[in-house]
Amino acid sequence: MKKIFLSLMMFGVMSAVSAQDTPSADAIIDKYLTAIGGKDAISKIDDISISTIAETQRGSMESEVKFKKGNKFSSVMYMMGNEVMRQTCDGTKVSITSGFGGNTNSRTLEGKDAAVAILQASPFPELLYAEFNVQTTLVGKEAVNGKDAWKIELAIPEGRKWNEFFDVETGLKVKKAGSGEGMRGPRQDGQGGQRPEGQQGGQAGGQGGSRGGFGGGMGGGLMNAALSGYKEIKDSNGVKIPYIREQGNGQFSSKAEVTSVKVNKGIKDSNFTIK
Repeated sequence: MKKIFLSLMMFGVMSAVSAQDTPSADAIIDKYLTAIGGKDAISKIDDISISTIAETQRGSMESEVKFKKGNKFSSVMYMMGNEVMRQTCDGTKVSITSGFGGNTNSRTLEGKDAAVAILQASPFPELLYAEFNVQTTLVGKEAVNGKDAWKIELAIPEGRKWNEFFDVETGLKVKKAGSGEGMRGPRQDGQGGQRPEGQQGGQAGGQGGSRGGFGGGMGGGLMNAALSGYKEIKDSNGVKIPYIREQGNGQFSSKAEVTSVKVNKGIKDSNFTIK
């Protein structure tokens, strides 16, 4: 009887220690924000422009995303020098125009769909979680590139969910993934077919799975996307973003690399006007 009692006591102690060693989802996100420069430094970024280039099976793809406080953003994607996708958000609505395969399609997102697009496009969406009532849940640990990472499920009202992974040691966000559960995103080819990868900017809220966002938060496409190469942004008081995003698989895989980042250059509101 004494042995059983001691065993139960040891089990209770081990369980308590294990619980203490497991951080909350909010603590993991706070550690990430600290790892990329801290909330104070990030909050001083009023606007940011990020340019990327990616090589895909369909050719080179270039993109630029501009984001300004007030949840305003614009993103443009070019393939082989031709514009194939443009998004504009005035802080409330999101206008999307795509021209893949010679077909031009346009639509405007509002409400929850626009909220998802803003979160996907934002370079630092964590600072918007309270505004958009994003719920965070720690799922557990998973290996990402051979290293332990905390897996967090994020969700906003109406069932929109996705997952993000944070390196246990460094705290950096190393992967984004989305099953698409409860989410809608624009089909970028306008036909419901395959869509190229590697563009900047969030593409949430249409009919199919979403793509885009460079990660970090520089958005977050619903496909699995590995984030790496964190570097400090010039004139940003130490803020870092991932300079490399790899996503997709097989025929539609891509590796996008940041070529230019500019902060607080006074981007005009005219860039975010929806016509």
